[in-house]
Amino acid sequence: MFGHRFAASVLVLGAISAPSFGQIPASIVARVGDPLDGSTISTLNSPFTNSLGQVGFVAALADASRSIWVGGGSVFNSSSALPDVLTGGESTMGISDAAGFIYSPSFNGNDAVYTHLGLLLADGDPAPGMPGMFSSFNSRPTMTPGGDANWIAGWATTPGGASVGRMFYTAAGANPASTTIIIKTGDIVDGFPVGTSGVGFGYDVSQDNRHRIIALTLSTGSTTNDVCIWVDGTVVARESLPTGQGDNWQTFSSMGINNNGNHVITGDTDGATATDAFVAYDGVIVLREGTVVDGVTLSGTCRWISIDNNNKVAFVHDSSAGETLFYGDAADLANAIVVAHVGDSLDTDGDNVGDHTLMDFKASGTIGPGLDVNDDARIYVEVDLNDGTTTAETIVQFDLGAPCLGDLNNDGVVDLNDLTLILSNFGSVGPGLTGDIDSDGDVDLGDLTLLLSAFGTIC
Repeated sequence: MFGHRFAASVLVLGAISAPSFGQIPASIVARVGDPLDGSTISTLNSPFTNSLGQVGFVAALADASRSIWVGGGSVFNSSSALPDVLTGGESTMGISDAAGFIYSPSFNGNDAVYTHLGLLLADGDPAPGMPGMFSSFNSRPTMTPGGDANWIAGWATTPGGASVGRMFYTAAGANPASTTIIIKTGDIVDGFPVGTSGVGFGYDVSQDNRHRIIALTLSTGSTTNDVCIWVDGTVVARESLPTGQGDNWQTFSSMGINNNGNHVITGDTDGATATDAFVAYDGVIVLREGTVVDGVTLSGTCRWISIDNNNKVAFVHDSSAGETLFYGDAADLANAIVVAHVGDSLDTDGDNVGDHTLMDFKASGTIGPGLDVNDDARIYVEVDLNDGTTTAETIVQFDLGAPCLGDLNNDGVVDLNDLTLILSNFGSVGPGLTGDIDSDGDVDLGDLTLLLSAFGTIC
């Protein structure tokens, strides 16, 4: 075990706690080989969440169709679009609180973005906001909890022609008529025009659709200072410019932003290789390669990062323990906790016995983020798990939320079973007693009052 990770006592991190278990607790959401929509899952893609803490993803099925998963199961199968033909589908997608969705399939042979309302935009269609121009591709779609769509697209001078520029689109309510451009090729940023392919695929949008962060490539005349991070109209970091810590920004890999406009960025500087990988919060480096975090030493790079609206961050980083998932306060990531790392045994059925071995994190900044953290401290991650026989792609959930007050047996409800437990220890004194809800060292009337106040609560 490393540091505080699921130790014998509850670790409090602000309002968040890591529960006490013999094995690392996790829940399997879906796994390759599972039945779905009359077929079986052949490939899983990156998970994305809404404000309800539900998870969504695109699953490729053995019958060549695609299913869109929201919450507890499939809400759409590509075969239902007939006579229109939907094939394929990128890893990146998004879901709303109302079970809406967006993903990027081929629509009748044309690269498209498609939602619960139907086709949003396809290659060859007139390009919204660009009179006389035509859509040339549509990629990396996401959706806010309110159902607004965001994606990266290209435009051409003729239907089916090569891209001559890119744009970052948003569409309120996923309505095609509401599609507007956030930023595009040719716009002036930091004194330079955005390049032909300068609107990057790496971006994030806050859940309220008010804040955006994206990597842009500018036409500066030099490849050493052309990439920048643009946040709500302002450049917060740019290649070759000082970080403020004695070195210069060099590359950027992943990013996230929340409803407060707070943002995180990962990448490398031009400093010493032992410390050049970084995590920056609101433009200030708060964590570097070589730092010891919860007993493990960071190495290599940060694979992906996600920030919630409470400024809590989940990130996957190379480390002395292999690829590791961390969780902590954005401004104090040196004191983050280790959630799990490659090689760990996961208890996926709640019996405190390991059921699966974590073989790999599937996070990728170029294909899909691979993880998402929500305000309720649930982290969804795309991983490879081995059940002792086979290794398979899996979406897992790590729940770091504080335990439900009074749910002493962790069965999801505060009821007579919990009352029986507290009464069996009533009057006892000592550390770690079952029933010591207020953690004052004894089980007494104060604990009983707390339990009764929560009686009947479903966690």
